[in-house]
Order: sequence, then C-alpha cells, then structure tokens
Amino acid sequence: MKSTCMAAALVAATLLATPAAAATWTAYNYGPSDSMANVQNFRKILNAIEEVSEGEIKFRVRLGGSLPIQASNITQAVGNGTIQFADDGFFLGNVTIPGILRLPMLLHTPEEYETAVKVLEPYMNKEFEEQGVIVLGRYLYAHQSFYSAKKIESTADVSGQKIRVTSPEQADIVQRYNGVPVTMGTPEVAPALQSGAVDGALTASAGGGKLWQDMFKYNYRLPVNYFDGLYVVNKKAFEALDPALQEKIRKTVAELAPTTTHRLLSEEDDLTEGFRKNGMVVTLPDQETIEKAIEIVTPFWDQWAKERGPVAVEALAKVRAALNR
Repeated sequence: MKSTCMAAALVAATLLATPAAAATWTAYNYGPSDSMANVQNFRKILNAIEEVSEGEIKFRVRLGGSLPIQASNITQAVGNGTIQFADDGFFLGNVTIPGILRLPMLLHTPEEYETAVKVLEPYMNKEFEEQGVIVLGRYLYAHQSFYSAKKIESTADVSGQKIRVTSPEQADIVQRYNGVPVTMGTPEVAPALQSGAVDGALTASAGGGKLWQDMFKYNYRLPVNYFDGLYVVNKKAFEALDPALQEKIRKTVAELAPTTTHRLLSEEDDLTEGFRKNGMVVTLPDQETIEKAIEIVTPFWDQWAKERGPVAVEALAKVRAALNR
C-alpha cells in the first residue's frame, strides 16, 4: 500500500512539473509576401507574443492566398475560430464604424487619424466584440493614391480606368471621377493587373506600390484616404488565457504596433522616389485640386453615415467636431 501511494505521488509530481502543451494558433496576414513591411512586423509581433507567453502560445503563420480565406472574410474567420490571430485590413463589410476612418479626403494627417481613432474606439471595439473579435492594436499606411499602367497625371485621367479599391469608401471617389472601381484583396491584384482586369490601384508605395511596381507606369499622388491594419484575436481563445497573460499580450502589441506605422510611413517617400528614378511618372496634385476633391466628396460623408444608421451619424458627427471639419 505504501509503495502504491509513493508511486501515485511520484506520478502527480511529474505531471505538475511538466509544462502544459503549447496552444498552436494560426496567424493569418492578408499580405502575400515577406517583402512587405507589415508582414515582417507581423512576424516580430508574433515572436514577441510567443516569448511573453513562455511557451504557452505558438503560432503557425500563413500569408495572404495560402488559405481559402478571402481578404474580406478575415474578420469572420477570426471570430469563428478558423484562425486565432490576424493582421486584418479588410474588415469593412463586417463592421461599420471603422469605415469613417476610410472616408475619402476626410483625414489629412496621421495625427488626425489618431484623433479620429480616439473618438471611435469605443464604437469599434463594441462592433468587433459582437463579431467574436478583440482588437489588440492598429497601424497605418501613408495616404492611398492612384497607381496605374495607363496615363494618370490628373483627376481627369481616372475616367474610364478600372481601379482596384479596398472598400466602398474608396470606390466612391473613383466613381466621382468616372472611373470603374473593382474591389479585391491583395493576393488577387497582380493577376488582375497582368490580365488587364484592372488598370491600376489605390494603394501606397510601401504597400501595393512595392508589390506591383513593375506593372505600374504612373502614380498620381492625390491623398485619397488612409488604410489601417488591425491586429485582431479570437475573443474566446484570448479570454481563455490567464488574465496576466492577456495583459502581457495587450502590452506587447500596444508597444510594437506603432513600429509598423513608423516603418511604413518612413519608407513611403524613399520608395516613391525610387519608383520615379526607375521611370515611373509620379505627379503631385496642386492644392487647388486637393481642395476641389474635398469639396466633391464632402456630401458623401453624410450620405455614407445616413445609409448606415443613427450610430454612424452620431460617430461621424463626433469625429468631424474633433477635427473641426
């Protein structure tokens, strides 16, 4: 009897000394290539989370196009647990209020973006949590502008061109200049450019410009809107973690997410100048053109909000008040 008890105690002690098996989470990034700064920083964030979890979490990383998940379905895939963690830039359609941050010609500087985010964060967090998703951090590309294989040196040149957009908000300004907006995720753009399904894209030099520079001949740098990416996690999986580990992860992402923004913004001008030196025609609009674009799209801001209901109307009004716009 005594030996049996000693054996049982030895087994129990061994089990207690054995660390729990790591949870393996699938982490997905809409970017299809490790050459992209957001993908590189995504990997750094995942490595940092693995480190602070002390082996409790391991990541299986998948890039855009490697899983049967459309870019516009990343939010849903995180919410239903198909994947546990993601860099999600195509969340509109699943949530409403973040669309305010994508309205054309509304936000003029990164500082204005941050002002708007502070106003909208409570609305956005509520919407994402209703989808089973928690937002841990965000980052920002430089202004999206027009890139094309066809001549595009003015707003008039947008007419008739098929321009890839990432959201209905971008689509509006393309339509106002008589272009044809085509919505698609990042992995689909290169084949579409090669086949002529699209002529160009609204993107940034540090984003699609870098990926597709060989297929673009023109860049018209009208500052249409910002594109922000979110670091999101499945709510159930996250809340199943020890609260202390949850806090460590939140802190880790909060500290590292701004480095993605800094890198993307700091790369923008150098990449654009490199494109120019390699033969791309880069055109800057004058202030009169920018002001005219703002005038043209301003009615769309209120129209957008009214179509989405009283909460959107309220949120947009608060943002415009904060921006004095």
